[in-house]
Amino acid sequence: MAMRTRGQYLESIRRQAPELYSFGERVTDIGSHPCLKPPLDAIGLVYELTSQTDYDDLLTAQSPFTGGRVSRFVHILSNREDLDRRFRASRYLVHKHGACIGARCVSTGALNSTYAATFDMDRRLGTNYHKRFVSFLKHVQDNDLAVAGAMMDVKGDRSKSPGGQPEPDSYLRVVEKRKDGIVVRGAKASISGAVIANEIVVLPCTALKPEEKDYAVCFAVRSDAPGVIHVAEAPGPSARRFVGDEMDYGNARYGAHGSTHVIFDNVFVPWDRVFMCGESDFAGPLVNYFALLQRLFSTACKIGHRDLLMGAAAVIADYNGVGLTRQIREKLTDFYFQSELSTGCALASIYQARKSPSGVFLPDSLYINIAKLQGVSAIWDGNYITSDIAGGLVCTAPAAKDFKNEKIGRLLDKYLRGRADIPTEHRVRMMRLIEYLTGQSSVIPVESTHGAGSPQAQRMAVQQSLMGALEQFKKDARVMAGIEEVDPKA
Repeated sequence: MAMRTRGQYLESIRRQAPELYSFGERVTDIGSHPCLKPPLDAIGLVYELTSQTDYDDLLTAQSPFTGGRVSRFVHILSNREDLDRRFRASRYLVHKHGACIGARCVSTGALNSTYAATFDMDRRLGTNYHKRFVSFLKHVQDNDLAVAGAMMDVKGDRSKSPGGQPEPDSYLRVVEKRKDGIVVRGAKASISGAVIANEIVVLPCTALKPEEKDYAVCFAVRSDAPGVIHVAEAPGPSARRFVGDEMDYGNARYGAHGSTHVIFDNVFVPWDRVFMCGESDFAGPLVNYFALLQRLFSTACKIGHRDLLMGAAAVIADYNGVGLTRQIREKLTDFYFQSELSTGCALASIYQARKSPSGVFLPDSLYINIAKLQGVSAIWDGNYITSDIAGGLVCTAPAAKDFKNEKIGRLLDKYLRGRADIPTEHRVRMMRLIEYLTGQSSVIPVESTHGAGSPQAQRMAVQQSLMGALEQFKKDARVMAGIEEVDPKA
């Protein structure tokens, strides 16, 4: 089968019937759900772009397993160029959707780390996990499936290891072994795109002791398999999608994250889909493989989000009437500098990549961890800078329905306008986009920034104080340098 179109992907998800709950209700139609349609459309966009020949080098690769072109998201990374292209693909695609495409993005880390770890196990233990996994990989590539990766357990008491938990299901574990497969129970938390993926690859999330072998389990399962229960996330902005319209969303078409908490309620997994079962010594290396790869691609994704945020900051400065004044340029330069430090370290991790025994290339541990840490710092700094530039309307804009109200709509249009030649609606839409990109669904962060005066007002007050004291500071410096004598009367 050739790579799927957007329509074929969407139809495959509509045919699935996962057990999904959102805001306390069972969801029967994912395609029309206000909080799930946006991420579904974002994945659909990736399929659409991948099917276009203009994106062959960036979004597809030649598979040694099928002999044909496959999505780069399900490709095994066999050299540094694969790492580089995959990194650049993530950054580029975020410019198109501004959202989360976990059902595609995490495929790379889940598939490559499992490929590498099963190779290691077979080589040392004589198991046949790798052969099983390659068969599953061919199935994924032949059918161009969307694959989510589920690693993060709910963890319970963080001071205790998996085997020491008061609730033994705090980490997903094998509860029964049968001739035809295993039964697992537990939960994976905040799994991006799990309910809009065709398959989920489940991995352990930490190194394990020999007595914790029941937790050393890796397998693949359909997202709608019996016993797999999805509970959708419910961040504040998602609730707005039930009562507002697209002007309120910020990212009007895509936007929502679409992660679910995935509960495995005695789920049966046949042996041909089990890729680790009890080999506790290999849980830590598998986690490390996944972490290195996912940190690289997560870094790329967040660079793309910061690019969008810088663009939004520049646009709102223009809409507010200040344009690219020196003050705005300096703030954006600081933001760009911090962001591209993360990019540089990520590229260094690719340049210093090493080949695992399986042939999978892995980014350098030092540089990719620096890149991820720097990227997190840059996005928080960028959120502050952008909120500073935008103003308090980021968190206080009225709803779209208020602008449509017969009495107050014209008043809001008049009083919330910035530049006279920019429609008020455009200004509010850009504020909503900034609210979305900075995660400011609560009034507290922006209100803390702008309440009692904007940061620039505080800077001016500090500057005035400095100017009053500076002459004395300068005089003291001249005395210290021997340029002036000490005034005995001072």
